[in-house]
Amino acid sequence: MDELYRLGHFLKGSSATVGLTKVKDSCEKIQRYGKRENVDGTPEPDAELCLSRIKSTLAILKSEYAEAEKALKNFYDDKSVKY
Repeated sequence: MDELYRLGHFLKGSSATVGLTKVKDSCEKIQRYGKRENVDGTPEPDAELCLSRIKSTLAILKSEYAEAEKALKNFYDDKSVKY
């Protein structure tokens, strides 16, 4: 759980830096669940519930990442044509 917290935190910061808001929000959820918290920051003592929430959020995150990757590739492909 601690490693999931750290990874969520790291990825949240990285995605926020490049403006990937949906990805950032999902990473923040993973960070909170890894810290055994609910989305609002209140404690959640049920580790199994947190892991279940992480799995669900990870599925959403993968979709959001794919969407962001496609948009970024399209953006940079368009830019490279203009040079």
